[in-house]
Amino acid sequence: MLPFRSSMRKVLVLVAGLAFAAGVLHAQSDDDEDEMDYFPLVPTGSSLKFGLRYVGGPKVSFGQLGYLASTASIGDTTGSQTRSYMDGVVNLDPRKDPNGNPVNDGLTNTWNYDFTSQVTSTNDIAFHNYGVTPAGGGYNAKRTNGSGWELEVGKTIHKFGKLELSLMGGFSFTSLLGKMTSTVPATLVTTTDVYSLYGQPVPVAPYSAPSYGTQYVYDANGNPVLNPDGSPQTRSVDTSTLLGSQPTSRTVTTGTTNLHGRWQIKGSYYTIRVGPLLRFPVTERLKISLSAGAAMAFIGTRYLAEESIDLTDVESQLTTTEEATKDLAIPAYYADADAEYQLTERTGFYLGATYQKSGNYDQTLNGRTAQIDMSSTYGFQSGFSLRF
Repeated sequence: MLPFRSSMRKVLVLVAGLAFAAGVLHAQSDDDEDEMDYFPLVPTGSSLKFGLRYVGGPKVSFGQLGYLASTASIGDTTGSQTRSYMDGVVNLDPRKDPNGNPVNDGLTNTWNYDFTSQVTSTNDIAFHNYGVTPAGGGYNAKRTNGSGWELEVGKTIHKFGKLELSLMGGFSFTSLLGKMTSTVPATLVTTTDVYSLYGQPVPVAPYSAPSYGTQYVYDANGNPVLNPDGSPQTRSVDTSTLLGSQPTSRTVTTGTTNLHGRWQIKGSYYTIRVGPLLRFPVTERLKISLSAGAAMAFIGTRYLAEESIDLTDVESQLTTTEEATKDLAIPAYYADADAEYQLTERTGFYLGATYQKSGNYDQTLNGRTAQIDMSSTYGFQSGFSLRF
């Protein structure tokens, strides 16, 4: 919608500029006559208005906040696979026996853990994965002000003395913004997998395996094997602390946490309006116009969510940034009241109030909800008018 918005602005500014120039030139061409002696009596069948709008925007109610899934991959507790946690990794065992076959002893020498707090009371290692789900509740964003522009054309269809009845058609653009930055309660889901060291000493955290060392090579009689230069022959040996390749237990617990986030509905809506307009004079230069009718609002919005929680004993915090868009059209009706001051027979400016009532709609983002309440938008408008 943004490229269309930019191009329409340029076109409408050009139209308004040309209309203003035409009005000025017409006024200058009639210098020999007293315009104000006759302009109230001259019927003007068509009109054009272009101006700016300042309105109270829709209210947005956010709900079901907090859907953070860990990027870790832990699978189930059986089978051979790499399991990644937020405080460590347990990889597949790459060890081979002297014949080049996999060592299938239920252990692995390729793993790591990060914090001493992961050591259990039985001297095993616990690994953790975290996720967040909503704790429920809804949150209202403040009503924010929107701005935009409008273009309106009218055609007089009947006159009742000084009262003038016109048919009006209009097109307007208005921005829409509802946002909330807050800390809200959420449900923290913790998955804990425990792996056994099978009685081996617990390596000091942080620990990463595999590790290798060297040892002397001895012959069958227990004598050191020497290199051609007479130095003792050595070989590389695996010095890793072996860990069970599968969890011995898994528990899932829930608790409360504080979710930090920013949630935003941002977009715009274009409105087409059609209806009758009544205009009556107050003085020779000042006129009041009232209009009401049907409208159709074409809406495009983007739902943005940025969420995070504070975790202890993890290398990286749990954060997410997600967004989704939605486009729709909803019916509406409007009512306007303007005061128009004529500068010349054809040109003037106006200031007025506007009200529009539309329906509500919902937008979702991976379980999060947002209700956009467009049932009552109101404000004021001002701009340039042309009679021709």
